[in-house]
Amino acid sequence: MDFAAEVEYSEEQEKFAREVRAWIGENVPRDLVSPRDPVKLTYEQWLQRRELGRKLGKKGWLHPRYPREYGGGGLDADHAYVLTREFAERSIGLPPYHDAGGGLGAAAVMAVGTEEQKKRLLPPILTGEAATWELFTEPEAGTDEANQQTNALRIHKEGEYFIVNGQKIFVGGLWEPPEQFLLLTRSDLEAPRHQNLAMFIAPARVPGVTIQRLDLFVPTAFVAVYGETADAADGFKYTVFFDDVKIHEDCLVCGDHDGWKVTSATLAVEHGVVGRHEEVRARSVRVPRNMVAEKFLAQCRNNPKVVRRLKANPHLIERVVDTYISTQIERLFSIRNLGGKGGTYGGPQSANYTKFFAARLSADMTAVLGQYSLTDDEELWLDEGILEVGHRGAIAMAPGGTPEAMKIVISRGLAIGR
Repeated sequence: MDFAAEVEYSEEQEKFAREVRAWIGENVPRDLVSPRDPVKLTYEQWLQRRELGRKLGKKGWLHPRYPREYGGGGLDADHAYVLTREFAERSIGLPPYHDAGGGLGAAAVMAVGTEEQKKRLLPPILTGEAATWELFTEPEAGTDEANQQTNALRIHKEGEYFIVNGQKIFVGGLWEPPEQFLLLTRSDLEAPRHQNLAMFIAPARVPGVTIQRLDLFVPTAFVAVYGETADAADGFKYTVFFDDVKIHEDCLVCGDHDGWKVTSATLAVEHGVVGRHEEVRARSVRVPRNMVAEKFLAQCRNNPKVVRRLKANPHLIERVVDTYISTQIERLFSIRNLGGKGGTYGGPQSANYTKFFAARLSADMTAVLGQYSLTDDEELWLDEGILEVGHRGAIAMAPGGTPEAMKIVISRGLAIGR
């Protein structure tokens, strides 16, 4: 079995790679930092990454698979692979910061939005002018996203504006406020369930919006910090309150009763479903690497202290072997899905596997590495604190869909009962 990390470039890909490397050398600041722990990204560093995102947007490289007419790069998978790989060599993701707009909102607009909405809503996202937070979860609407209590009701519509009231929780973001929200609301008190919702891509910096940070909540999930970069990690969780917030009807995605259709397209991306629309898979151009597992295995091979510990406690070797096998299973799931062989169940199956593997990996690292696995002390930490960050993310099962929600999606993809 070939577990090679990367494939070789073709001649055309190598030519494009040279162009990308030259652009990186001219445009990426030499002092650009890439902390594994997103909480350690300062506000000044965040602004520096936003500026890099705008430069990438002008080039069409911020979201390279999306059509040029909407602000993307119009690249095929082979060239997008080169782009993401070359930036990953500099520990930079695309986009180089957390943004739910490019990851979720743009794919949903492409899948179900009108042509007019695509031309109006997509360019700010795809060119890096607007960072977006996802506002779906509420105290009464977690896995059951249809149970929205935040209202944007027609009876409270004021001219061309909706008046929004309610609360969203566990909102992921970095350095508030963003420019806009991907906002799911209830739009009708009388309509049947799933026909009473509206989705907005709405401005965030307007009167009546209050953002409060949840400092004690685990900030991000394992999948956001285990890769070659942690740029996709949200870093913080927030509560967002709406108090008579006016949102123009132009911010609607589809119509004011089409929110569930838009939500379904959005969740298809978040849950890793391989959808009918090429745009849903726009970012899936290379097989992710589990750098937490790789760094752990490297410690087991190369760190004299860890090697002595394994020799003195041979029963721990089974945990190391299980980590290696699980890492390759995780990788093979990704290769299968990238090749389009996973069907509609492949993405959530892979995501669910990673959630449970993360929990096992956390326990195995603790057993094998002992106290060294749980510190980010500069004298003791291992590989820039990636193992401690991995521990923290491994206990966050809910982001991106709970395991129970993933199992439902898998069962539907397999056409079997829950």
